Amino acid sequence: MKKLIYLFVMIMFVSGCATGYQRKGWTGGYADMKLQDDIFKVSFRGNAYCHQERAEDFVLLRSAEVALENGYKYFIIIDEKERTQTSAYTTPTTAQTYGTASAYGGPGYASGSYSGTTYYSGGQTYILHKPSMVNVIKCFKEKPEPVPGIVYDAEQLKDNIRKQYGIK
Repeated sequence: MKKLIYLFVMIMFVSGCATGYQRKGWTGGYADMKLQDDIFKVSFRGNAYCHQERAEDFVLLRSAEVALENGYKYFIIIDEKERTQTSAYTTPTTAQTYGTASAYGGPGYASGSYSGTTYYSGGQTYILHKPSMVNVIKCFKEKPEPVPGIVYDAEQLKDNIRKQYGIK
């Protein structure tokens, strides 16, 4: 039991920070896939310490980087999905009893008494929310006009989000 609690504490310590801007791994991150020459699917999955806004910003940042890496200056979002995975964890409950006992008697006769108190700990339930975002983007070399939605300037968006989160 102690090993299980120790393992849980270590996992919480290691993953106790919001998902960083990184390729998808054990604690989350981004991924992307080319669907057509100018259309890409970009996703970001956060851990339980990552707020929805951070996931939205990081999927936008990765979308801008994908556009730039493929020789495009602008992009629009043609489809987006937002999801939150919710789970719960309940800590184990433990009980400890403290007390005093006394016994007295003689040959063929014995009597005793006990007085004690039981203390309970644990049993807390933690609700975990893990946000994820998926954008399907269409990229352009020149600024398109007119198109529905927002036309993002990939370089400007990348610089602004990196600056906001202190990403080099």
